[in-house]
Amino acid sequence: MTKEELIKLLKEYKENKAKLNIKLKELKLARIKLKSDDELDTMLTSAYGINQDIHSKNKISNKVLKKIEKNDIKKNELNKEIEILEKIIKDLRDKVETIDDRLEGLKFKERKMLEAYYIEGNTYEDIGNRVYWEIYHQTRTGETIKAIIDEAIEKIAKL
Repeated sequence: MTKEELIKLLKEYKENKAKLNIKLKELKLARIKLKSDDELDTMLTSAYGINQDIHSKNKISNKVLKKIEKNDIKKNELNKEIEILEKIIKDLRDKVETIDDRLEGLKFKERKMLEAYYIEGNTYEDIGNRVYWEIYHQTRTGETIKAIIDEAIEKIAKL
């Protein structure tokens, strides 16, 4: 993986993770809908009343046939929606897991600096004053932080 691709994935990490969670919920809801539709049966009922014996008792009425067709179309649409969601989820999961796996290969300090710069969008100076202070109770210049981040990018690009 090139540095440019890696940087792009780092910048999109938070958005991809949020999209992944949303799509997983949509997939779960679609599967629940599909399951609930499978459990519904189109019931055939005999109508009791005056002159009932005149109607044929061996035919399925148009109302029942339409309901069966409607249920079948709905199931097919839900299955297509589930397939599309599964493809989107697979792609998003690949992107998120790629970054997660590569960040695990870094030391704590390097990981925090990369996350603060690319994922959170902080400046080098802000990272040097705030993030570095939280970790070590010291400050660093923006140039020092840039060097740490550049080394970390090189390191994970080689993984």
